[in-house]
Amino acid sequence: MDRILILMSATEYADAQPALQSARENAAAPDMLSWGLCLSVEPDDDALADMSRLGLIQFLCPGEDLWAAMPSLWQGEGYVLLAHPSMRFTKAWDRELLKELRACPRGQVLKNVLTGYLPVREDPLGAVCPVGADAFDAEGTLSFRHGTPLRFAAKPERGPFLHPDFCFAPAGFFRAMANTDDEPLFMRAFRDEWDLYTLHKPLITLVWDLPVPDCSIPAGHDLQEAFADVYGVSFAGRTLSPQSRRGMLSEELDIRLRVPAPVKLREKLRKWKQDLQQKQGTLPNPLCVTLYTSFMDEEALRWLKQLAGLKNLPLLAYAEPLLLRQIAEFLPNVCEFKTRYAMELPIDAPELILPLSKAAILGKARDRHLTHSHYIWLDADCVQYPVYPGTVFDWSALCTDRIVMSMVNGVPDTTMFAVPENMVLNLARDLEARCLAIVGQRGTLPTETELWEMLIRENPDWFQLVAMPVRNQLFTLLNETQP
Repeated sequence: MDRILILMSATEYADAQPALQSARENAAAPDMLSWGLCLSVEPDDDALADMSRLGLIQFLCPGEDLWAAMPSLWQGEGYVLLAHPSMRFTKAWDRELLKELRACPRGQVLKNVLTGYLPVREDPLGAVCPVGADAFDAEGTLSFRHGTPLRFAAKPERGPFLHPDFCFAPAGFFRAMANTDDEPLFMRAFRDEWDLYTLHKPLITLVWDLPVPDCSIPAGHDLQEAFADVYGVSFAGRTLSPQSRRGMLSEELDIRLRVPAPVKLREKLRKWKQDLQQKQGTLPNPLCVTLYTSFMDEEALRWLKQLAGLKNLPLLAYAEPLLLRQIAEFLPNVCEFKTRYAMELPIDAPELILPLSKAAILGKARDRHLTHSHYIWLDADCVQYPVYPGTVFDWSALCTDRIVMSMVNGVPDTTMFAVPENMVLNLARDLEARCLAIVGQRGTLPTETELWEMLIRENPDWFQLVAMPVRNQLFTLLNETQP
């Protein structure tokens, strides 16, 4: 196996030691690892003794930027892993990283790089995410976000951006990046024609998440037009393409899946158990409801198609009259959305009223389909990760005697929530009454978050609130995500 240099920066050796030990203990070939550290605090005798047990190790103190320090710490290794004290490693991670780097679509290592947001250990999906573009601020600075989780992806996916705290590549890449001046690393990689790929297997997990710092590029940068042509990110125009927000090259949601055999077997067993429960009359009978309108973009339509392709998801979609035929092509259970289905408020702003009207639309679905035990709201794009089409859902996780909704950092996530049948109409009426009162008091509509926060604060016994790390993850409660 080829030698791998692990680069890591830490305040002192004790901060880095758990990650380094995890890397060595779980490596398929630990003797082929060498170590390069940038430390702020000089190691004492105990730390030096512990460091020597790792194997071939070099360190700089006081440490400098890890990327710039790479040539000083490099000892001729063929590959380099830029690591972080937050990392913990799975069995044979070194062999698997080399395998996946060589499996990038170009077929050979050539000029390929593996990167991405690694999952924190508590992440319900447990998937690596591409580095996606989030938004430009008023000064033209670009912030980043977790892109589409590569859950069950069959191969690494090419994307535009590099995670500065996780990167695995031939040593030549790091030597080329050691002197980037003020140019962001991803743009320097683009300049030198290195292809960035998101690792699709969670070979490394994190104890805590590692954000990607914001960056800016002058509008007159010599490569900004070429970069915009390939990835749809224009620093001059401050515009982002849907694929850049997903952190991918492809415009389509065409991620090829390789679902593990244990997952497929588990879903078959679940189906057998659910069929038995249905015969016994002990199975919840929910209806999922969503809405697609002309206010929504093409990206939302792509995610709605994924929802429609799930075999065991009972889904009813409402759509504007001009969109009915388009939706019916992939989802037969679609109904015309009429203005009266939304809240009746004395303000002519449908794009603002519709997000407030989710419970009202659930009420209309209940009137139309009275046989269901629960009514579950789903934003058309609330499930933004690959889902195995044969997944069998555990409805008992959401179908309780209260309204189930997730909270993200103390803020209600209204992209998905479940309501018992006997609470749907009261919920819809209560929210509409609150909106009317607020409009009467101040002449403007409340925000969706403001409205639900008020309801939760005054009626805590109505709700079963589930803490989630990020939005759009309540859906993960419906099925175990790991094989």
